[in-house]
Amino acid sequence: MKAVSHRAATPRSAGSEFLETRFGSRELRITVTMQPDRLVTDQALPEGDAVQVTVLENPFRLTRDLTNILGSAKSGDALVLVCAHAGLYRSALKFLGVV
Repeated sequence: MKAVSHRAATPRSAGSEFLETRFGSRELRITVTMQPDRLVTDQALPEGDAVQVTVLENPFRLTRDLTNILGSAKSGDALVLVCAHAGLYRSALKFLGVV
């Protein structure tokens, strides 16, 4: 299954992308960030009961981790993907169909 994303029409926060993503039949709101503290400062964290936060640290497991995360999410969920470094950030965006 392939993810298809486009940038959401929401306020930006430095070091983050806000995406509306389709994965299979699911519609997800995904925030990919390298600067989670900045999201808090900018008050840009997603709200609601169905917000999942995951830290991505291992570039060798990125594809498997993202497939599992997106596969277990329910339509309408909000995901925050915190990337440990710039390489993971770019790779996550590529996996999500943005770059």
